[in-house]
Amino acid sequence: MKHLRLVSLALLTPLVLLASCKSLGQLGDALSPYTPKLTFNQLALKGLDFTKIEVEFVFDLHNPNPLAVKLDTFSYDLGLEGVQVVKGTNNEGIQLKSYGDTQLAIPVSLTFANLFELVKNVQGKDDLGFSIGGELGFKTPVGMARVPFKEEGRFPVVHAPSISLEGLRMGKVDLLKQTASLQLDLGVGNPGGGKAVSFAGFEYGLAMGGAKVASGTKNDIPEVAGGKKQVISLPIDIDLKSAAKTLVGAITGKKAIDVKLDGKVQVGTPFGKIPLTFDQLGSLIPH
Repeated sequence: MKHLRLVSLALLTPLVLLASCKSLGQLGDALSPYTPKLTFNQLALKGLDFTKIEVEFVFDLHNPNPLAVKLDTFSYDLGLEGVQVVKGTNNEGIQLKSYGDTQLAIPVSLTFANLFELVKNVQGKDDLGFSIGGELGFKTPVGMARVPFKEEGRFPVVHAPSISLEGLRMGKVDLLKQTASLQLDLGVGNPGGGKAVSFAGFEYGLAMGGAKVASGTKNDIPEVAGGKKQVISLPIDIDLKSAAKTLVGAITGKKAIDVKLDGKVQVGTPFGKIPLTFDQLGSLIPH
């Protein structure tokens, strides 16, 4: 027990002195070997879609002392491109194991709508510069010893591609066989800029005049460069014998008809494939 008290005192003394090292000048440097060190490990991506992002800022806390030390509190302040987006304080604390590293993870969840509103200059960027800083707090008999930290790096962002109804083109109409073929033109864009995005497994369902007329998968959509839009076409074959009269009348009379397209697609981004669901409704005139 006597030996344990001596070890505890040897550990406590540096932390006590650390709390007042500002007034002790060069003593702060002398105590550096006893001070827990914080090292940035990684920005761990936990969840990403076109609406939100969930990440963890992971740090390694190294305790050079022979006994476990309690990190009593830590605060953090996250900025993106110089704009503060989130801040917080954790007063629950964690125990730092002796002579080793303990991982500290700061979870952050952000919606892109709020992020883009706060940080204006995100157009054409796939990532933003981040700065995360704060303080670690260790309780001592003479007060809270605070150790500041600050790290910088890059933070990923994604911009949702756009899918729009562009037009409905007439193909061959065979009144004898009561069949009609059309082409539905879709605009596929990358309005947010940044690197090109690709598309795979474009699954869709199509309704016209309130009736389902087609469904399928299109796998040959070319990638779209940042800030660009391209037009793709979906072939539609309609059996006029079983189609509703309003649909037949719109096709043969080239009148406006309600068109509804929904489905999902895998979008290739710099951070991997991200699923995107779409639901478009419009009124088109076959021409």
